[in-house]
Amino acid sequence: MKRFLFFVICFCCLSLSFSQNKSSIDFVIRNVGIAVDGHFNIFNIETDFDNKGELLNIKGEIKVASIETGIESRDNHILKADYFDIENHENITWISKAINTIDDGVFTMIADLTIKGKTKEISITVNRDKINNKYKITSSFKVNRRNFDVGGRSIVMSNTVKINVVHYHNL
Repeated sequence: MKRFLFFVICFCCLSLSFSQNKSSIDFVIRNVGIAVDGHFNIFNIETDFDNKGELLNIKGEIKVASIETGIESRDNHILKADYFDIENHENITWISKAINTIDDGVFTMIADLTIKGKTKEISITVNRDKINNKYKITSSFKVNRRNFDVGGRSIVMSNTVKINVVHYHNL
């Protein structure tokens, strides 16, 4: 029994240490009052820093077809014209236009976010922590899906999508 518990503890610690270095883009939206969560599996995030660790630039691209919510039929439906229209818009992109330092490791980013061919300016808070030989960049923000014509009008689906981004930048 002691060996089994030791194995479980070691496995958990090892799993946590690996997961701490994985970039991710996750989202949550309420549908019929239930939180539906998911993530994108294929994306690229580029970050630039000065020699003092100040964030200079962020840009990213998400492959919409890599969306995963845990229900394959829902994932396939989300790719159709009334949602992301994958046939005409394969990617979601964002490009920072301005980044201002608020505090040590805390920034405000003004960026152009493009979803489904529509570009809107967003302002989000970005946090930077130094972990070992990497910067960990995190941001949690909300986007109104209706601003990008995703999902149309719905009385059961929230207009607000909560997005969490974690990215690791090697020094």
